[in-house]
Formats: sequence, C-alpha cells, structure tokens
Amino acid sequence: MKVAIGTASWSIPKADAAHFPVHGSHLERYAQTFDGVEINTSFYRPHQRSTYERWAAAVPANFQFAVKIPKTITHERRLIGTADLLERFLSEVDGLGPKLGPLLVQLPPNLAFTTEAAGSFLQDLRERFSGELVCEPRHLSWFTSDVDLLMERLRIGRVAADPHPIAGSDKPGGWLGLV
Repeated sequence: MKVAIGTASWSIPKADAAHFPVHGSHLERYAQTFDGVEINTSFYRPHQRSTYERWAAAVPANFQFAVKIPKTITHERRLIGTADLLERFLSEVDGLGPKLGPLLVQLPPNLAFTTEAAGSFLQDLRERFSGELVCEPRHLSWFTSDVDLLMERLRIGRVAADPHPIAGSDKPGGWLGLV
C-alpha cells in the first residue's frame, strides 16, 4: 500500500520556512519535503484546468494531489442536481493528470444520508470518475452498515477524522482499499 504524507494546502509559515528548501515557489519547496497535499481552495472556488496543469508540472512524478469537491455541490445543492457542476469540476481537475489522487467529498454536519440524494450522487460520481474517492460525512446517519456496504460496492473510502466530530468518525469505513 502506498502511503502519502502531506497537509491541507502547501503554504509554508514563516516560522517553519527553515525546514524547507530555499529555492522555488511554495508548492515546489513543499513538494521536496512532502509527497502529497490536499487542495482545499477547490472547495471555495473553481480553478482553471491550466492552473491544475501548472501545479502538476511543478511537483515530482510521484507527488499526489487530493482535491476537495466544491461546496456548491456538497453544501449548497446538498448533492442534488449536481451533474453540471460535477462535469465542470472533473474537467478542471483532469489537468492534474497522473498526479491526481483522491477526490474528497466533505459533507456538512446536517446532511443526513438518504438513498435518493446521497446514494444517487455517490453512484453518479463513481460512474463519472474511476479514480480514488473518499467521503467525510459528519452526520450520524452515514455511519451504518448499509451505507458502508454501498460505499464499499462503489469503492469509496470513508475518512477517519481527527478530531472526530461524532462517534465512529475516527475509524475508516466504506471501501477499505483506500485509507
């Protein structure tokens, strides 16, 4: 199993700068120390495909980007009627090429699991994207054996959160082929 170690974003605080190489952009310096990063900014705003391509070109071949799915999909539309937004997002992140790691579906705490909304969204996402997928639910209704079986069938891992907001969220679940 491959293990990637990274942080959420690649900004380097001034207090920690001495632990990183001196030359290059923040991303280039970061990528000489870590082999993965989570792109959080995609949650808040779209990026052009060319931006993802530029980021991919700035890092070593074995580097992986985990990319957070936009909040317009998860928090605003609450997983319903998202095909247009999902297509746009997937087209943009495709610019990372082989450096695209898992997509992260981070959900709001008040979004309960329903087969109609969440089940349909996860199925649609899997049909559109064959790569690694992880989900970070924050509502107790997601932590059942039925939801785990659905996520296992769709090859979607459930995040082990730290700190864990609800009981059970500190353990991985769903598809355990990606932890």
